[in-house]
Order: sequence, then structure tokens, then C-alpha cells
Amino acid sequence: MKLFQLINEMFSRELASHGRAFVNYQALSQVEVKDMTIDGFPAKLFFNPARVRSVMADVSPEALQKRACFLCPDGVEENQLTHNWESPTGHTYYIRVNPFPIFSPHFTVSSSVHERQELLPHLEAMLHLAKELPEMTIFYNGPMCGASAPDHMHFQAVPRHSLPIEDHFSTNYANAILVQETDLQSHLAAVKQVLSLGTIPEEASQTGSLTIGASHAEEYEPRWNIVSWYEPEQSTGGTPIYSPQGDLQRSDLQPAGRSYNTIIFFRRESRPMCFFAPEPERILFSPATVEMAGIGIVANRESFDRLTPARLRDIIREVADNPCT
Repeated sequence: MKLFQLINEMFSRELASHGRAFVNYQALSQVEVKDMTIDGFPAKLFFNPARVRSVMADVSPEALQKRACFLCPDGVEENQLTHNWESPTGHTYYIRVNPFPIFSPHFTVSSSVHERQELLPHLEAMLHLAKELPEMTIFYNGPMCGASAPDHMHFQAVPRHSLPIEDHFSTNYANAILVQETDLQSHLAAVKQVLSLGTIPEEASQTGSLTIGASHAEEYEPRWNIVSWYEPEQSTGGTPIYSPQGDLQRSDLQPAGRSYNTIIFFRRESRPMCFFAPEPERILFSPATVEMAGIGIVANRESFDRLTPARLRDIIREVADNPCT
């Protein structure tokens, strides 16, 4: 049975138990949505009170030491189900229903080992997962870029086309690079090149180079958010695309077989200044991958009402490295 069928059956069984996940997935029907166009990019704003735990997460070392890890087997709630996924890389991951969803279904894919959130040792597994789940988009929140569990390595999986940037790639909304390849190992090498160098090769861009995220000496990983998916039937061919500036719409892509796709967001800030501002200027908005990809999540009414398209654009540019001007 395909992995997608297996985890969807798990999803149905867990919701049938009418526990925490059932309540929060039912609540998705009550989420208020604002459609926003930001410099031609079709973003959305969600008012989802159930996401307050993620928006307000305290990820300081002191707070992490005091709480039980909710991604480890001992910290999983009684009615949470688990599917063990064996990656071709030899690493085992636990796929579970995300009990605090943004989309339906929404899964968490966590390492079977309690190890810190760090992309490079798990990047190849992420791409294998994208191929095994072409119905889903896989994303990664860096330890200082929206991860509510930076002490336990994990990805998340949501239905394809949930994130506007998948279908309307644009750097007018957030600083990003799109990498595409038809071969997994070539794609892996191209993504690693961008992550390690943070520059765009001259032959791939006439707009110069993109600097890597601002240096934070105390952090073990640069600040980035990652989105990956696998296209079974569409690609631009065998040459990676690096798009540091300008727009590239999905309609511009030419069918040429299967392809791996990864979008990399470089970050300068973990949270915007408005998150710490006093009332009435405060906006409780903490951008992670979903926000960088065009879906803003707020958990309180005041912040939802205060966020205009112009304000959302400024916040995303504030946290992004080398923001558009």
C-alpha cells in the first residue's frame, strides 16, 4: 500500500477516536480567511485560535529543558497514532497526525531519535519522503525559524498546493530561491550548494549573488525555512533554476518528466519587532515556513484585524535576509 494511503487511514482512525485532533480539525472549518495580494503575490491570512501554542512557543533552552518532548514516544498522547517510515537513508521517522493543524490533513514527521532540529543530516531523507508522498508538500522550520520543537528533528507534511508559493513562485513576497532537478542526487547537490554557499552561480543568474542568512555566532545552523515537493509529471528539465529576484510563475514551466522542487527562504530574524511591541501596536505573528510561503497564521483577533497586506509584506521582509525594496 502507498505511504499516502497508509497515513490517510491513520488520520481517519485517529479522528474517529474523537480526541484532541478531532476537536482541532473540526475547528478548521471555523477559521477565518483574508485573501491578500502583495505585489502581485496571492497571500492569505488565517485566524486560527488553536495555533496559539505554536505562535507563542517559548523555545529558549531553559523552557525546552523543563518540558517533556511531545515528539518522543513518552510524550505522545494516548490516542495519538504513529506510522514508522523507514527512509532509504537508513533513518527511521515517526509520522503522526499534527494535533494543532493548519491544513487537513497535516502530519508531523519526526526522527525516531531525540536529536536537535538540523536539516543537512536529514535533507536527503526529506527528498525521499517528497517522492514517496507526491500528494503532499514537505516543509522544514529551522530551530530559530518557527520550530516549536527545536530540540527534536522533524518535518511537516501538508496537501500539495496548500502553500501559494508552490504555484506562484515570487520573491516579491519573501526572499527565496527555487531549485529544480529531475534526479534526486543532482537535486540534493544543488540544494546543498545553495545552503552552504548562499550564493547564486553567475551562469544561473545575471542579478549577482544572494548572501546567506545573517551570521548568528551562537547558533549551529543558519536561519532558513525549506519547502520541498515532487512533481511526477512536470519539470523544467535537467538544469537547476536559481531565482534570487523577479517572478517565475508555475505556468512558465515546461513539461519534461519528473522533478524535485525545493524552495529555500533565508532568514535574518526569528521574530519581527511587532511581536514584542507594547499594545496597541503589538501583533502576535511569528513567521515560520507556512508564513514565508504565503499563509499567515494569527491566533488572536486583534492581530488578525491589524494585519493589512502592507503590514504583512513589511513583516515578512523584516525577517527575510536581503529583503526586497
